[in-house]
Amino acid sequence: MKKRFLKTILPGLLLVTAVFIIGSGCGDGISSPPQDFQNYWPDIDQDGYGDASESPTSYATSYVPANYVMDNTDCNDNDATVYPGATEILDNGVDEDCNGYISITLFVDADGDGFGKETEVLELLVDESIPSGYSYYAGDCNDDDAAINPLADEIVGNGIDDNCDGDIDIVEYYTDEDGDGYGAGSALPPPAAGVNNNLDCDDTNANIHPYTREFLNDGIDSNCDGEDNT
Repeated sequence: MKKRFLKTILPGLLLVTAVFIIGSGCGDGISSPPQDFQNYWPDIDQDGYGDASESPTSYATSYVPANYVMDNTDCNDNDATVYPGATEILDNGVDEDCNGYISITLFVDADGDGFGKETEVLELLVDESIPSGYSYYAGDCNDDDAAINPLADEIVGNGIDDNCDGDIDIVEYYTDEDGDGYGAGSALPPPAAGVNNNLDCDDTNANIHPYTREFLNDGIDSNCDGEDNT
C-alpha cells in the first residue's frame, strides 16, 4: 500500500499542486482596481470651465480626452474670456461672468422725455428691457421738464434753452437728410424749415446721431462723440 501511494497518489498530488502554483504565477499577482468613472464636459476654449449646453460623457479618470473637464458652468465655451468669475466689462452687452446679468450704463430720465442727465450703472438680465425712469440717451439739460430735451423745438421769447443746444431763444433750421431728428451742415436761410440743431455727424444714417447708444468694438462712432470704441 505504501509503495502504491508513493507511485500513484503522491505524484498526482504533486502535479495538482504544481499546476495550482504555476497557474497562480501567470498573472502579475496584483488585482486591477475598479475604474473610477466621472462625468466630463468639453472645454473648447480651454478656460477651465466646461460647456453648460452639452450633455456629459462618462470617462474613467485615466482615460479622459484632452480638453474635457469635470465642470459644466461655462455659458459660452467659444470665448475664453467668458466663464464664472470672469471680470464683467461695462456696456458691451456680454455676460462675462455667466451670472445671467450684464452691466450697463444708463441715464436717469426723471421727466420721461426719453433723455437723461445723471448716469447710473445697472445690472440687467441678458435681453431684459431697461426699467422705467431710465434711458440709453443723455443730453437732457433739464430733467424736470419733459418739454426740454435735445429734440425739442426752440421757442423764441420764453428765455429757455428748449433744445439744450446752449443757445436761448435762437431758432435756426438745419437739414435732416436721414430723418433722425438731428441736422447737419449750415443754417438754412428763411423761410426754410428743418430741425433746430446741427449735431449729426452722419446725416446719411438714421442710426448715427448724438445721444444714441454706443456699441463696443463695432468700429462706428454711433453717438458722434468722436470715438468708435474699438
